[in-house]
Amino acid sequence: MNKSFSGVKVLYDVDLELKKEVLGLVGKNGAGKSTLMKILFGVEKADSGSLKILEEQFDPTRPVKGQNRNIAMIFQEFSLIPTLTVAENVFLYNLQKNKFGLLDKNSCRKEAQKILKSLHVKIDPDVKINELSVAEKQSVEIAKAFSEQKKILIMDEPTAALSSDQIDLLFQIIRKLKSQGISIVYISHNLRQIFEICDRIMVIKDGRNVFTCNTDETDMENVISGITGLEQSKIGAQIKAETSEKKITKDITPLLKVEHLRYGNKVLDVSFALYPGEILGIAGLTGSGRTEILESIFGVNKDLSGKIIIKGEEFKKPTPKKALEKGLILIPDERQVKGLVLGHSVMHNIILPILNKLKEVLFLNRKKSRTVAKELVGKLNVVTAGIDQKVVSLSGGNQQKVVLSKAISTDSNILLLDDPILGIDVESKQEIAKIIKNYVASGQSAAILVSSELEMISEVCDRVLVVRDGKVLNELQKSKGEDLSEAKLLSLV
Repeated sequence: MNKSFSGVKVLYDVDLELKKEVLGLVGKNGAGKSTLMKILFGVEKADSGSLKILEEQFDPTRPVKGQNRNIAMIFQEFSLIPTLTVAENVFLYNLQKNKFGLLDKNSCRKEAQKILKSLHVKIDPDVKINELSVAEKQSVEIAKAFSEQKKILIMDEPTAALSSDQIDLLFQIIRKLKSQGISIVYISHNLRQIFEICDRIMVIKDGRNVFTCNTDETDMENVISGITGLEQSKIGAQIKAETSEKKITKDITPLLKVEHLRYGNKVLDVSFALYPGEILGIAGLTGSGRTEILESIFGVNKDLSGKIIIKGEEFKKPTPKKALEKGLILIPDERQVKGLVLGHSVMHNIILPILNKLKEVLFLNRKKSRTVAKELVGKLNVVTAGIDQKVVSLSGGNQQKVVLSKAISTDSNILLLDDPILGIDVESKQEIAKIIKNYVASGQSAAILVSSELEMISEVCDRVLVVRDGKVLNELQKSKGEDLSEAKLLSLV
């Protein structure tokens, strides 16, 4: 299978064979996993290749919805309708009708109950989707796929938001589906889960096949080697990076100290300190609690317990407004939803957090506002037609630079970054890494970096906390000669 986007090739002659099994598909972000699956499902078209499903030949260069290919796909983002019931969602593509051609709710309910029972899922079919937990919604997605009676099921990061107990339940359902003759492609960054649930593992890197083998014929080190491209003998070798190599000692007063922080079942007794001039990485998978740690410190989450201490003073009842006053700024994970006003200009987005500083009596000082915006656009190398250009028309990388410009405009000295390079090009990633390093270079500021791309954490951070299930499991420090390589972090998360 071959595929390019805007002249950039993302799949190079990729081969995949799926048997009656659970096949684990692994690779870095951007390796081509989701693109390959979307081609199989029929929502993307290939440039060239061949596709045979259950002895029937399909043309992958002509997209045909997965329902016609005997494939169901559960995307990372749920495709359920919140205001409909479980039963109505289960039969969304095949609603049961009576002899008058009207919706037969009773029949839908009974058939949905049968499917849920066969999957050992205990959910009332009359309950509306918006009343369910994330795990229950995941189960309904599987029941919906099962109702379509497809022979192939693709699951993209199905455990990202699930607890350990919920993951166990999901694995029971997967084993049940497999016993009923359904073949499953299971995409995940969690290698422990891959080894637990999958019969075979397929590794792709940079849009190319690396290897496919039986799970019991390989080990985690070999799979990590395939994902990262490092030889097994070199896994564990430090990646050389231009970081401050800051030596943290007990004599240095931390800018930020977190003691026994708890937030529901997402953050469980987390403690750490952040020192001047330091970039502290938090390595963990989606759903590990990494985002909730940052949001709790910034005051987004309520009902916290534990202590947050900023520059030696306890930060009580945190709110985002108070956090800004204390010198904290959060760069959120979804830039277009949480970080930007897309319909507004570059300038208006940059000055949004400092409007009060730019006001003179009741009115905004336009000259000063434009000066601030122009300085930051130049400093962060935002590629734009001008500061009056609407943010919505910028590339993802330049949108992210505008978000960073907003943060820097506040003169905050504690920067909380949640996946700042997600979904942007390689050149922009390098520029953003440089911006973060320059931000802490004075020794007066510090940053906490969360990233789905462990290579970024490995290259940029002085110390790394490894987080899983809301807990800090490991702390690694570069200046002590400890291994912060991408491969090492991948083996720990």
